[in-house]
Amino acid sequence: MRIVIAGAGVVGRRLAARLASGRHDVTVIDLNRELCDAVSAEYGVVAICGNATDIVILEEAEIGRADVAVALTGLSADNLAFSLLAHGAGVERIIARMPNPRYRTAYEKAGVTSILDVAGLFLDRLVLEIERPPVHQVAAIADGQGVIVWITVADGSSASSQSLDELRADRRFPRGCIVSGLLRADGERLLFPTGRDRLLPGDQVLLVGTIDGVTRTADLLGQRQGIASLLFHRRRLRTDEEAHARLETAIESEAGEAAEEIPDVSVPEE
Repeated sequence: MRIVIAGAGVVGRRLAARLASGRHDVTVIDLNRELCDAVSAEYGVVAICGNATDIVILEEAEIGRADVAVALTGLSADNLAFSLLAHGAGVERIIARMPNPRYRTAYEKAGVTSILDVAGLFLDRLVLEIERPPVHQVAAIADGQGVIVWITVADGSSASSQSLDELRADRRFPRGCIVSGLLRADGERLLFPTGRDRLLPGDQVLLVGTIDGVTRTADLLGQRQGIASLLFHRRRLRTDEEAHARLETAIESEAGEAAEEIPDVSVPEE
């Protein structure tokens, strides 16, 4: 595939490296010439020094031939402008990092097909890692109606030492949840379990289901409190979204002002 990436920061560089190793045709755009030179030399991809919101630069990157455009600059406004131009050039798949959640509607109207709320995902995972290590959310699905989580089987739980058939036969086991995977406590064996496989303390169980179904299954595994914490923090993060957006807006504003204050040190042509 032909992929154009706006932004050669840490994420942009790592993405370019991964895609280049997969033999994709990658072009990176960034204002920093040193970063462009490093990306080109290290990963063998095309790197263009310039503004990804400049139509001339995008034409040089052959944006109209791209299968995927990825917006990874540090500012939501730049990601939005790049996405708009990519959409106007006919790019069908546009992926954009969203530093500021207040831009979501604008991103959707700009033709962005995948919006990455990196800050929200990171905060959610970080809270769980700190406060409830037995519960790890992988993803929310169907607009939050369902979740995919890893849950550690607690020592002494009612499910400990039961087979999956026995667990499913328990009248308390909900219909809105399925067991999709099992990672043994030694961390070496990932199983796609049958009904005969037994759950042991310390095993991690991959659950897919409704929030209610996963919560009730977590109770059987001895981790209901962890699930309750997960749901509580998701609600709290949504409640704090406006404050988070104000903070991100302030950061972007300061970054813009700082850029404007940088003096022109270019040497005039003789």
